[in-house]
Amino acid sequence: MSGFFQVDLDVLQQMTKTLQDAGDQMEAGLKAMSSSQAGQLGTAALNKAADGFQHTWQYGLGQLTQMIKETNEGVKKAHDAYKQVDDGIEQTVSKINGSMMGQIDQIVAAAKPRGAQ
Repeated sequence: MSGFFQVDLDVLQQMTKTLQDAGDQMEAGLKAMSSSQAGQLGTAALNKAADGFQHTWQYGLGQLTQMIKETNEGVKKAHDAYKQVDDGIEQTVSKINGSMMGQIDQIVAAAKPRGAQ
């Protein structure tokens, strides 16, 4: 079954960084749109258009920013959970290998003829 499902932890980690960067850019855009200078772009028509854009998109961009944060948190939790499982499997396999090597050493030692070096 494990052959059908793989998780690349590096890709998950990169995804969280990409989502974080996107969220940061959205927040910067929202702050710039709400600044006092946002309505001072040039002509009255251009200022009116910019103001309309700000009002139209500010709510949507805020919602998108929130969804990006929530998705990023979920991906980070998934990454951490997979990493924890992966680390646990690695530790267990190491213990099994160590135990098996100890048993093999005992078998080899017991199988040596007396007086053999």
